[in-house]
Amino acid sequence: MSMPTSEKEKSAIAVRSMEERPVDLRSEIILQFLLFGVGLIVSFPILLALLSSFKVPEDIINYPPTLFPQQQVHVSVTGYDEPLPLYQLTLDDGTVAEYAQVSREGGRLYMVNPSNPGDMIDVAPSAAKRIERFALSFENYETAWTSQPFARYFFNSVVQTGIIVAFQLLFSILAAYAFAILDFPGRNFLFYLIVGSLMVPFQLTFIPNFIFVSELGLSNTYIGLTLPFLASAFGVFLLRQFFMSLPRELYEAALIDGANSWLYLWRVVVPLSKGAISAFGIFSFLGAWSQYLWPLVITNEVDMRTIQIGIRFFLFDQERGADWGGIMATAIIALLPTLLIFLVAQRQLVRGIAMTGLKG
Repeated sequence: MSMPTSEKEKSAIAVRSMEERPVDLRSEIILQFLLFGVGLIVSFPILLALLSSFKVPEDIINYPPTLFPQQQVHVSVTGYDEPLPLYQLTLDDGTVAEYAQVSREGGRLYMVNPSNPGDMIDVAPSAAKRIERFALSFENYETAWTSQPFARYFFNSVVQTGIIVAFQLLFSILAAYAFAILDFPGRNFLFYLIVGSLMVPFQLTFIPNFIFVSELGLSNTYIGLTLPFLASAFGVFLLRQFFMSLPRELYEAALIDGANSWLYLWRVVVPLSKGAISAFGIFSFLGAWSQYLWPLVITNEVDMRTIQIGIRFFLFDQERGADWGGIMATAIIALLPTLLIFLVAQRQLVRGIAMTGLKG
């Protein structure tokens, strides 16, 4: 029997042996349950924010708290103009009855029997249990959209993110191509210098960037919002590693056919690297969209605030204090673009990362 000699044959045999290996059903079920539990724990804050955004303000601060949005049942009672909130009471004789609250005075609840308006009693608040039902309320979304120029905040975030993603993709592709394909003196040194900049925390360059942008008079402008983030060292590293995995023969064949480096980049390299470029584009979008500290300090005009800064102002409602319902609603709106990007491009993201080589 002949033995496999090529790496391709060895890989095929390894894959075939893995496919023929029997699957332990019990271990697989346990693993899936564990993964489901971890996923539920990780996604619980998002689920809680989503459900809380559909609650009325009274339900959000109600104790004990509830997971699903509920609203107290109201009933119409003869002789009263407005529907009254309904409670469940345990009377002195032990019977359970439903009464509607008329008023609250002196620490007592004054209740009326909805079927017999002449039957009125007063009880302690602890003796009355709210009757609630599952109901979705869009009040928080209406408040979030009307109490602040939320549409403007959203537009600013879209513009800021679009500019950052476009320039990071452009500069990363050009720099990665130069470091991976072209030969010039100091190429490796410059690449290591760029990679080394990844170890410099943004907080260290924050104040110099702020002074620089302010001295240029770019505060409260889209240029000021985006200027420090137009290039990405991580993007250069990621795309350079993938470009180096392309066969060198492709470049030599293109040169023989009369193509120059610029034409080879856009006609050959970029189409073959769509997965890696898409993966970096998603990372760039997530980083730009979730920025908070830089937009907070570089803008002080309402018309230039981003959506993340707009969420902050719901913590300081002068009339009602912290508007938790508005915070949850705006947080969900801010989360939607990133969630949609991930759901739509999840397969492309994973494939791009898997295809990105790490050889130097």
